[in-house]
This record gives sequence, C-alpha cells and structure tokens, in this order.
Amino acid sequence: MSRVFDRTEREHAGTSAPPRATIPQPPASRPHAPQNGPLCDPAFLPDVCRLLLEHLLVLPCRMQLDTEAADATVPMLRGVWGKAVHELFPEIYGRVFDVGSAPGSVAVSPPYVIRAAPPFPEWVPAVEIILIGSAIEYSRELDKCWEYAGREGLGKLRRPFEIRRRETILPDESTGVDGDPWPLAQAGWPLSADAPCRLVFPAPLRLRRKGRLIESPTLADLVAALNRRIAGYLPERYRSLWLQLGRQLLELAKQTPQTSWQGTRLDLVRYSGRQKTELELHGVSGSLELPRGPGVLLPLLAAAQWLHVGKNTVMGMGQLLVEPLQ
Repeated sequence: MSRVFDRTEREHAGTSAPPRATIPQPPASRPHAPQNGPLCDPAFLPDVCRLLLEHLLVLPCRMQLDTEAADATVPMLRGVWGKAVHELFPEIYGRVFDVGSAPGSVAVSPPYVIRAAPPFPEWVPAVEIILIGSAIEYSRELDKCWEYAGREGLGKLRRPFEIRRRETILPDESTGVDGDPWPLAQAGWPLSADAPCRLVFPAPLRLRRKGRLIESPTLADLVAALNRRIAGYLPERYRSLWLQLGRQLLELAKQTPQTSWQGTRLDLVRYSGRQKTELELHGVSGSLELPRGPGVLLPLLAAAQWLHVGKNTVMGMGQLLVEPLQ
C-alpha cells in the first residue's frame, strides 16, 4: 500500500476543551482602554481571545484512502479534488478555491487546509481536510467531490482511488462519525500555559517580510501571521476587535521568553496545473522553544494547530506541532 506523503514530488532541504469564556471586566482603575492601547489587562487576554474564537468554526475530517495504484501526495489529492469542485459546483469553487490574497492587516485565504494525517496504524494512509468558517456551509457538496475525484483518478494514468473511512476530528483529536463543526476556542493544548514547550514546524513554514522569506522566524513573526489569518476568517463584525487584540498579543509575543530558531531551509517544488509549470516554494523547517510556555498566547497557538501558519497552508505547509521540553 502506498503512503500519502506530506511533501510534494520533489523535496530538497538545506538550500478536554476549555470552558466557554464570559466577557471579562477590566480593572476599576482602568475602565476604558485607549483606542490604540491595550484592549484589557493581560490576565484577561486568554478569555478575550477564546471569546472571539468562539465565532470561528472548523470542521476537520480524516479520510483513509486506498491509493495502491498511485503514489499520492497532498498537492496531487488537492488538485483532483479542486478539479472535481470546479466541474461539479463552479459557484462553490469560486468561494472556496479561487480566493486570492491581499496586502494589509487582514489575510484573505482559502478556507480549508489539506494535510497528511498522523501515521496511526489503523488509518494509514490518510489525509486530513479542515474546512474553516465559510467553507463549512458547503461541506456536503465538497464531500461529494471527493467521491467524484476518486473515480477520475490520480496521476497521468488517472489511477482511481477509494475512500475507505471518513470521520470528523474532535477538539481532543479523537474522531467520531458525523461530527459537528466546533469553535477554535475549544482547541486543546497538551500542556499547561506555563509548561516549557517546543513549537515544531516539520513541513515548510513560509513567512515573508518585504517580499523576502523569513529564515529565522521569531514568536512575534508567528503571532503577526496568525493575527492576519484569523482576522480574515472571523465574521466581519469581530475583525476590528480582533485586530486590536492582535496588537496586544504581538507585543506580548516579543516579551515572551524564547530561544533562537533552530532549523534549515526546506524548499519544495510542485506542479501548477493552472499555470502549467513547476513552482518552487521556499520555506524553513525547524523549531522554537518557549522555556516558560506560551502563557497568555496559549489560545492563539492552540488555534494555529488547526489553521497552520504562513503561505500555502492549503497544501499542509506551516503545520504546528507541540512537544514538551525535557
């Protein structure tokens, strides 16, 4: 049985859910935060963050595949799925796939992520599809497109593949049949807020500043990218509040104890069916250690485990894993 890889055809390196938050009250000595100043006392930030993340739903699904006839990669599977959506539901394609990015404080990104599933023996080979926000409305149609894509087949020889098993992933990373969407406020974290941890990015992380790849990202770089990404997915009425919150989170990220980035370049090459050419995607892979844990940034980083960080997240790039520091 062939494996589903979390990389493209060519790769070369070296070049239980938290309680729902109630609206916190600021201290009596500071009843009103200035417009460009702190949103609230830092002690309340995790609650405020979760309160806003209650309005951002995700629907993660894990699919076990039979791809014995072809060596399937995540970009390859995304390609045939996208083609199926374009042919069967062109109006949905325009709302889910054909979404561009724009400069500014809000990132306009496609509302989904496809990534390789963890190598659980009972699931291999498998992929995970995470529908975000507006894409959840079309979940039934998007599921039908996977069946169609399987019949259409993979690769130049159009080898068919089958979906053997499909289950929803819950906030604690268990799975269940026909699960409902859940808010990112419920995203779990394997450790306490002050427990030392390592943020690991095994797949390429693509963050850019002034058109150039950030080769040694800091926690502030991650938080800045996440702030834009979340703002783009939240309902419009909550965006300005999130952006104000994000400025405070960014300042705290700069003050959070952290080590220097440890990692290497990891550049991938993928074929673009739309552009009919190969594209080189420059990124980095590595880790960042937080000796005192994420602190008040915990809800934001917990959400990042499902949203990913940076560019090309639709192909599983920028995935965040968390490890305890020994």
